[in-house]
Amino acid sequence: MNIDELLLNELNRLKKMDKYLQSKIVAIQLPEGLKTKVDLISNELKGKDIIFLGDPFWGACDIPPKGNYDILVQFGHSIIPNLGEFGHVIFLEMQKELEFNIDISKIPFKSVVLTSNVTYSNQLIRVKDELERNGIRVDLRRGDSRVFYPGQILGCNISAARGNGEGILFIGEGLFHPLGIALALDKPVLSFNPVTNEYVDMEPIKKKFLKQRYAAIDISSRANNFGIIVSSKIGQVRYTLAKKAQEMLMKHGKRSFIVVMDLIRNEEIINFPADVYVNTACPRVTIEDYSTFSKPIITFYELSMALGEKDKSKYILDEISLVDEIGSVSFWGRDKSPGHN
Repeated sequence: MNIDELLLNELNRLKKMDKYLQSKIVAIQLPEGLKTKVDLISNELKGKDIIFLGDPFWGACDIPPKGNYDILVQFGHSIIPNLGEFGHVIFLEMQKELEFNIDISKIPFKSVVLTSNVTYSNQLIRVKDELERNGIRVDLRRGDSRVFYPGQILGCNISAARGNGEGILFIGEGLFHPLGIALALDKPVLSFNPVTNEYVDMEPIKKKFLKQRYAAIDISSRANNFGIIVSSKIGQVRYTLAKKAQEMLMKHGKRSFIVVMDLIRNEEIINFPADVYVNTACPRVTIEDYSTFSKPIITFYELSMALGEKDKSKYILDEISLVDEIGSVSFWGRDKSPGHN
């Protein structure tokens, strides 16, 4: 199934939903790879006033305040259960029904923890059965309350990988998610890309990345002025963590200030007087976008290592499990139970 067929399937599913049928103005959030499909989407949703939201977004943690539209349709992500239900939002996950099989000879483990991102999470039961038929023990578990599917890994949360297995098998495209697992856990991680049929041992990539991170930690240990970034995105607000960072810096005689931002980019922070930035928003900014910043940007746990509060010998991955009350509940009145479409 190609991307157009997958998109058409999701649009057909959307058109049967009550929220859609009862709406007039429909706002749509698209990941970067789908922004070329606006004509196809507009044609399929004739009869509705369609608004495409052009700003980048990172998932169910990044729902904009209610605008001048009836519903918001977000493509490519699943709900984050512990944020509660957004009554005006529909999540279309774009899960792929790609036919693939695991090459058992490539799996160097007798037992694995099986993981994926949302795109392939619908196929993990089938993969589990395949592996077990070939004598490999499989632990497929649900993560914490931030995760919807068993085995699902988020850019900010790898809790589903904390299972019983000799190694971890990740199924998905790209290396960001399996890199997060490798950084957080002291176990070998193998990444399998179902599109390219490529198997990647994450250990060399992890070692290369850690050199970059420890260089940033070293610079931070000698810095004096810190900017602490707090996200205004509904599922990323960690003001409490930012205050802890500020208290820690004060204890060590360092200067700091807190800045609240929505889109965290170099051009937005470059004029603030900081030697180093401490990012309490999405950890992906620190890990994946590090090279785009002109000054070091570190996580709370990297700051703890830089100041000697944590042992540098074991790297600690920054993860989000819960967000501050002001971020997760108070902005809007929402239902208490998690929703899913």
